[in-house]
Amino acid sequence: SPAVVDELIPGVMKLAEVQQVLQLLLREQVPIRQLATILETLGDYAPKTKDPIWLAEYVRNRLARTICSRLTDDQNVLHVVTLDPALEDRVNAGVEHNDRGIFVRMSPQAVDKTCELIATAVQVLTRENHGPVVLVSPQTRPGLRQISAANLPNLHIVSYNEVTRDTRIESHGIVQDSEGPQPN
Repeated sequence: SPAVVDELIPGVMKLAEVQQVLQLLLREQVPIRQLATILETLGDYAPKTKDPIWLAEYVRNRLARTICSRLTDDQNVLHVVTLDPALEDRVNAGVEHNDRGIFVRMSPQAVDKTCELIATAVQVLTRENHGPVVLVSPQTRPGLRQISAANLPNLHIVSYNEVTRDTRIESHGIVQDSEGPQPN
């Protein structure tokens, strides 16, 4: 898509900034084959923010169908665990997002405990031959990814904005701090 590229690079974004967004997507196993869609999305949002993390989030929203199709079963059901709102609030409070990126302010023990709770909850999914998927709010997704990347590299963290309308969601539990995962 030469026209899209010409509109975006170098006027709106530098090539290195585009590459940074693509790397963020690839780190989470999001295919970048739909480059025209990705570049159009960057063209839409780059004038508003230069933050590669949020730009990648906007791209993920546009690639919702691709993300869902990779994680759903044959009946188009996305099997997930969700976070208890109190735990989601703690994750949000424990992450600082500024113009230099995302920084974890939680103690290493709190990060480990959060990852252990999630790992325990997603075992229900993996025992039933589903992928390890956590469904969270769009504001929480990048911070939770930052927190869990080292301990749970194969965890798929999906925001509500990335679930297509025709995808059915089946929750297999709620990750809670007090007593571990709770069945629905």
